[in-house]
Amino acid sequence: EPEVVEQQQAPRREPELPNGMEKVQVREVERRSKLNVEELSKIEDEDVLDKMLDRTTDFEERRLIRNAMRELRQRKRDQREKERDQRLQEARSQSVTGRAGHATETTTTQSTQSADGSARSTVTKTERLVQSSDGTKTSRTTTMESSYVKRSDSGNSTFVQTKSSYSSSSKKTGSIFDREDESASRQSSLAALERRQAEKKKELMKAQSLPKTSTSQARKAMMEKLQKEGGSSNPAASQTAVQRSSSFGVPNANSIKQMLLDWCRAKTRGYEHVDIQNFSSSWSDGMAFCALVHNFFPDAFDYSKLTPQNRRQNFEVAFSSAEKHADCPQLLDVEDMVRMREPDWKCVYTYIQEFYRCLVQKGLVKTKKS
Repeated sequence: EPEVVEQQQAPRREPELPNGMEKVQVREVERRSKLNVEELSKIEDEDVLDKMLDRTTDFEERRLIRNAMRELRQRKRDQREKERDQRLQEARSQSVTGRAGHATETTTTQSTQSADGSARSTVTKTERLVQSSDGTKTSRTTTMESSYVKRSDSGNSTFVQTKSSYSSSSKKTGSIFDREDESASRQSSLAALERRQAEKKKELMKAQSLPKTSTSQARKAMMEKLQKEGGSSNPAASQTAVQRSSSFGVPNANSIKQMLLDWCRAKTRGYEHVDIQNFSSSWSDGMAFCALVHNFFPDAFDYSKLTPQNRRQNFEVAFSSAEKHADCPQLLDVEDMVRMREPDWKCVYTYIQEFYRCLVQKGLVKTKKS
């Protein structure tokens, strides 16, 4: 019996067999992976790789296919960049060939020397005329170089050199503009530029020479002028009138916008989910419209049933209630308001202005005039 037990236990020792099988499978996977890498590198169609990626479920194969897709995209990008560089080089070469054509260059030099020979000035003028090969365009470039050399008694010399260049625009040969005197037109444009600069300098000097007056001095002068014209014997009354006229002026667009925003904020204070800070993002969920309409028409709808998540319903309830109870036209479209994450502030501002005007007409809002 002990011998039989040993014979039965011997075949049960199988821990090495699965390990050996795993090693064989790993070698087969590595061999198949190497083959797949070579095959995948030959595929030039990204759709084929995409279909292979959808079919396979093996992690190693999916990794190899993704690497092949990245390499394929990189090769295509490199190819496109290479083709683009070639096209740019061809276009540049063609443009240079078309512009080159025939070129002529003339240089004139004029030198003057002082009577004692201690100073000498030289002016060099270079004109380059380039004509296209087909003879339809010409380009002229003029370069002026001037140098001034002065020698002192001690033997030292002072050298000053300046350089300036300008180009004329290309023209078609044979047009009436070629017969114009370019030098005369150029001199006239330079003279006009110098004249404008002189006028600006004169205005600046005039402004700097004017006496500076403070705000109090200007106010005092205005009060004296009003007293002389009106003949008022009470300076306090005239001063009060001047101060009132300067402080209660016509409000500008920014002040009207801010006053309307403050009015909306005051009328919706205490409403849940409403915080009006501007005419754009503060109205994006429709709760501000509903709160503003509900403040004047509380029986139109139940505000407690509204939520910021249901934006379409909020816009529909607010716009329809304002049109029904305040006769305010629906200047804003519900679909546009739902589609935009932040509405255009000009559209919202215009609608709120119209709603305010309708409330004034119905006598629900009191103004200074009324």
